[in-house]
Amino acid sequence: MLVFAVFFVANYLQAQEDNPNAELMARYRVAARKMIRIPDIAGYKVLKGDFHIHTVNSDGNVIAALRVEEAWEEGLDVIAITDHVSHTSGMKDENNSYNQAIQEANRKGIVLIRGCEVAFEAFGHANFLFVNDANKFQTSDLRVAFNEAKTQDAFIHWNHPGWAVPKIEDEWKPVHTELLENGMLHGIEIFCELEYYPVAADWCYEKNLTFISNSDTHVAQMRLYDFNNVRYRPMTLILAKDNSQESIKDAMLKGRTIAYYFGRMTGKKEYLDELVHKSVSVEKEFYTEGDWKYHRIINHSDLDYTFIIQNATSGFPSRIDLPAGKSTDVRTNGDAAGVSYLVDNVIVGKGNEKLKVTLF
Repeated sequence: MLVFAVFFVANYLQAQEDNPNAELMARYRVAARKMIRIPDIAGYKVLKGDFHIHTVNSDGNVIAALRVEEAWEEGLDVIAITDHVSHTSGMKDENNSYNQAIQEANRKGIVLIRGCEVAFEAFGHANFLFVNDANKFQTSDLRVAFNEAKTQDAFIHWNHPGWAVPKIEDEWKPVHTELLENGMLHGIEIFCELEYYPVAADWCYEKNLTFISNSDTHVAQMRLYDFNNVRYRPMTLILAKDNSQESIKDAMLKGRTIAYYFGRMTGKKEYLDELVHKSVSVEKEFYTEGDWKYHRIINHSDLDYTFIIQNATSGFPSRIDLPAGKSTDVRTNGDAAGVSYLVDNVIVGKGNEKLKVTLF
């Protein structure tokens, strides 16, 4: 029915534009895909994903096929629609969203992961991704659900651990340790919708869990985020061999991800260090004026970077803002030995440790 609805609307719009009885006063909005250029890292492609999305099939207000359209226009490569699963067996078909969106995903070249969201008081919320049948998670028994997820070889991540709780530090409980030790917890959503959870990021560093960042959108993306002021939705960047589900799953299970949220990135140092150095180049001085040297710094990616000098050395800029896809000119005076910068929006360790780089 929903596939028919999308087909009907498309043809209706075309008919409106071809109406010989009317003078056309405007054109419909052009559906165009945003390009997000990110260099390859460690021999892998960097894919853009959102693995926490809702539709009218649970508590969202958007149909499943439109979630694909949003992702395509925003430049994403992979999504998972993760509607809430009922605790009552047979209450509804938990595979509806996937089935309603897969044709549109194929048409748009978007990788659609079959997934769902479960909730248990003893654990919190979790997403099961790459599953075969979401209906099998209709249970009020936490261990039955997680064991079934393991049987289906799912990737399991803990959702928004700091949401609606008094103190996030108290949320890691024995059940989380049990699930982790038994291969039933692979990652944590360190950013969700509008919220960043530094403690959750520290858990990922401590326990070698995969960094996840998602929108958890229930409404239309354009209503959730002001894209006049926000460049992209929260995303998980996945370092995969290709855009197959097998490669994406392998990357996530092995922790090859970077959490992106409102211009900031958090993940493993080796990946983010390479990302910054492949994104940013500093050209040899193009002009000298006395002892001053003028350099051009180029950002070859569609990600913003901000550099803050680590040591107060005169003759070097204290702060360098480098917007996506642009360049800036700076001047230096003196010996660059020992001059280093912190990438202010790149987190690579516990306690919000920032990446240290040498530019000159």
